Amino acid sequence: MEIMKTFTSRTALCTLCSLALGTLPDASAAELVLHKVPALTVEQAPAYPENLARRHLGAQVEAASASVDKTAAAALLSGDPTVRYPLAAGSSTLTIALPKIENVDSLSFANSGAKGTVTIATSNAKLPADSPQWQKAGEQELSSAAVKAKIGPSEAKYVRLTFNVSEPGEIAGFGLYATAAVSDFTKPRVAANNDDSVSLGLISYNRADMHSKARALYVSSGSDVKQANNMIDEQTETTYSFAAEDGSPTTVIDFGTASTVRRLSAVYAPRAGKMEFYLLKSLPQQIAGATAPETVTLDDATFATMTPVGSATDDGSAGRASVDFPETSGRYVMVRWVPAQQGGSFTLAEIAAIGSTPNSQLLAANTSGPDATDEDEQAESRSYDGKTVMDGKTVMDGKTMIDAKDMPGEGAPQSPGEGPPPSLPQPPPFTFVPVLVPTSP
Repeated sequence: MEIMKTFTSRTALCTLCSLALGTLPDASAAELVLHKVPALTVEQAPAYPENLARRHLGAQVEAASASVDKTAAAALLSGDPTVRYPLAAGSSTLTIALPKIENVDSLSFANSGAKGTVTIATSNAKLPADSPQWQKAGEQELSSAAVKAKIGPSEAKYVRLTFNVSEPGEIAGFGLYATAAVSDFTKPRVAANNDDSVSLGLISYNRADMHSKARALYVSSGSDVKQANNMIDEQTETTYSFAAEDGSPTTVIDFGTASTVRRLSAVYAPRAGKMEFYLLKSLPQQIAGATAPETVTLDDATFATMTPVGSATDDGSAGRASVDFPETSGRYVMVRWVPAQQGGSFTLAEIAAIGSTPNSQLLAANTSGPDATDEDEQAESRSYDGKTVMDGKTVMDGKTMIDAKDMPGEGAPQSPGEGPPPSLPQPPPFTFVPVLVPTSP
């Protein structure tokens, strides 16, 4: 797709001056053209499995190495892709417990610096970490920045990761996925009560997760705009690349409903520059209305009305940025990258908006209009003519609509909470050995 970015002559001059002085260009002194992201289709659903390893869904760290703080281990399941879990040299074990038996299919996480191997095993019942009854599901090298392992489909409630590390490092963005289903979008899982999350002071719910009805609404450039939801799919190995000519890669994410957020974060391919985060209750007037336009131009006057909640500068080595702020309500997040030097494609892996754990009533679908914020109105807009809406901006038809017949009325059969305890070893088979007694002649 041709880049949607234009500069005035004044902007180009300012940019050249900024680069000559070794400073970041002024992001506000430019017109920004945004392109609308197409609605999510049924055909795309298999590419976006739901992450089961999340505290708000009931997942917990069952066991971890004694050298790792319990809070640090539990935060790996918080939904924030910038939270790091340390891996020391040597052997260590991390066990994730799901609330019930699931048909797990794959596992992934981001690796930073660690070298060695990870061995994955599963079980339906609670076992000691060193029990021989764990079922080995796979083994992967810790040699790349993104680690992904196919471990199923296989039933499991417990997943054990055994790390054998030769060089220490960190992992983040942990994901455990079942086979993707359309119901992941039409009927989101209900959040579980997790008192341990509160006692540890953890942040455990990502409002920008596409499985809770968030959607990528606009991007400033990219060759395949329909893949923009890769930025909010909770899979660190999937990414979205902006055009190399884009002077300020930008995206707008729609939560689908007004939400309270206290932290925004992003993971991207390391580059020197500045990441700006905006949390907006409503979009600028150019985007307001029942139907979002295909393209939107934001000029200097528009940017003057928007104040970022924070920004983070990267010297080119971090590849992640985050800002914390007092709890604030908003419906839209705009993330804008201002490179230190123009040129080269910018790649975003994940965007997260962290808030308090919601109850089931807050998992409503998007509303029919981008500016609607009333929760009752949003709840009523979940269906249209008996059909479920996947994208809050557009009622989909044809192959982009998920009909009611695509989803069973009662949902999939529920899996048992936990498998039976491990049985005792089988006794050796009985063998009859006749004894010959000598007889008299």
